[in-house]
Amino acid sequence: MELLVVPPLTDFTTEVVPPPGAEVLDLNEHVVERLADPSRLRAAAERLDGGPLAALLERAAAAVLERQAFDDARLRAVGTALRLAADPAVRLSIDDLELAEGSMQSSRDVLGAAGRCEVFRPEVELAAEVADGRRAHVALDGARQLPAAFALVGALGAGRVTLCGRLVAEHGTALRRVPELAGVEFSAWSPERVIRPLWRAGKGKDTDAGPVEGARSRDASDTRPGKQVRWVTGACRPPAGGPWAGWLDAERVAAFPRDVLARCRGLTIAVTRIDFLAAVTGLNGWTVNLRRLLAAIPPGVAVACELVLGAPGVAAGAAGESVELLAAGAGGVRLAGLRPYRMAIRSEWAGQSVRFPPRAGDDLVRWVEFDAPDTMRAYEVTRMIKEWLERLPGLPPGRLAACSVAGAEPVPGWDPCAQVVAGGAGPDGCGPGTFAVSLRSGRSFRLNPYQVVPVSRLAADDPHALDCLPGPARARLTDGLARAGVLRESG
Repeated sequence: MELLVVPPLTDFTTEVVPPPGAEVLDLNEHVVERLADPSRLRAAAERLDGGPLAALLERAAAAVLERQAFDDARLRAVGTALRLAADPAVRLSIDDLELAEGSMQSSRDVLGAAGRCEVFRPEVELAAEVADGRRAHVALDGARQLPAAFALVGALGAGRVTLCGRLVAEHGTALRRVPELAGVEFSAWSPERVIRPLWRAGKGKDTDAGPVEGARSRDASDTRPGKQVRWVTGACRPPAGGPWAGWLDAERVAAFPRDVLARCRGLTIAVTRIDFLAAVTGLNGWTVNLRRLLAAIPPGVAVACELVLGAPGVAAGAAGESVELLAAGAGGVRLAGLRPYRMAIRSEWAGQSVRFPPRAGDDLVRWVEFDAPDTMRAYEVTRMIKEWLERLPGLPPGRLAACSVAGAEPVPGWDPCAQVVAGGAGPDGCGPGTFAVSLRSGRSFRLNPYQVVPVSRLAADDPHALDCLPGPARARLTDGLARAGVLRESG
C-alpha cells in the first residue's frame, strides 16, 4: 500500500495509523482545518452569508479557535463552522452529514449529492493531485463519508481505488452492488484509529503534545506507539496491550476482561435504558450489570452513558427516568448525550426481530424501521431530546473520541463556549452592537453600552466584574446572560 486516503467527513479528533511505509492523505483533517479557519469565518461574517445570527456565531467561533486550546469550546467552534458551511447537496454537523435531498440509504441519492457537493471539492482535487495515478486505499469509517468517497472514485478512477475500512467490512456486499463502483476493489481491512495527541491532552500547538500534522502526507514513522490511545468503537476490538478509549454498546463492553478494562482511558457506553447500574439495557435489548466494569476501570477515568431513545418497548416514562438518573450522575457515570434509536439491519431486539423490510429503492440499507408495543414515537423522541438539551446544555457536542476522554465540566460562571462579539448587526434587527454569544446554545444577548466593560471582565474570569452594577441592573443582566446560555448555573 502506497497511499491511504481518509475522506471527509469523520471524527476529526482521531487519526488513522497506517501500515509501515504508507503515505496518509488525511482529507478529513484538511476540510476541517479549512472550514474552521478563523479568517474564513470572519470573512463569511462580513459578507453576512447566513444572516446576522450566523455572523455573530462565526465571529465567536473564530475567536475561540484562535485560543488554540483543544477543549470543549473548540469542539463547539468547529461544530459551528461545519454547521454554517452552506452547500447545495449536504448539511454538516460536528458528527454527522445529511443530504439536502434524498436518503443516505440510497446509492442514487448519495451519488447525486457527490456530484453536486461543493464543500469538499478542494479535497477531492487535492487527492487527484497527490495520487498522481497511484492506487489509493480509501478508508471508510462511517456512512457520512460516502458522498466524498463516491466523488473520490470519480476523480481518481474506479480502477485505481480500493475501498476499505469499518463501513466496507460491515456493508461491503451492498457497496459491491452499486453500478458506479464497478471496477473498485474492496477490502475488509480497517486501519487502526488513535486519539490525536492535541485532543487527548487539551493542549495548544506550542506544547509538548507535538505539532499538528499536515493533511498532504504523513509517514508511518511519525507515530509514537507509547503515547497513542487507541480509539475503539463498533465491532472493533481493544488492543492486545496499551491504552484505549471507546464508544461501545453496553452488552459488548460489559463482557470485556478485567485486564482490558484496566487499560481504559475513557469510555462512553451506549444504552437504551438504565434502572440502576446493575440493570442497564444495551442496543440489542439485553440487560447487563455495569458494576464489575466500573470496578475494573482505573480511578479517575471518565465513564459516561449515551442514552439512545426510542428503542423497542422502552416507553417515554422509562426513558425520562433514565435521563434523570444519568443527569444526576448515578454511580459517578455522567450523561454523554441523547440520540434517536436506529435498529441495525442485521440486529435483533432481545432475541426477537420486530423489523420491517427496507423501503423499495434503498440499496445501502444500514438500519430499518420497526414497531413494538410501548415504543416511543418519533415525535416523542424529538421532543424529549430537545427538552433535555435545553435543560442540560453542557452535554458533549458530538459522538467524538475527544468527548470520551474529557475531564470535568466547567465550573459555574462564564461559559468557556461563550464570547463577547463587537460590531455587526444582531438578529434582533436593532443595528450594530456588542453581543454575548454562546456557541453551546446558539443564542446571543445584546449588551447595553454600560454592560460591555463589566461583561468583558466577566468573560476574563474576573469574579468581581459585576460588582460595579446596582443590584437590580446586575440581576437583569445575569438573567439575560443565563437565558442566552452564556452563563453556566450551579447545580
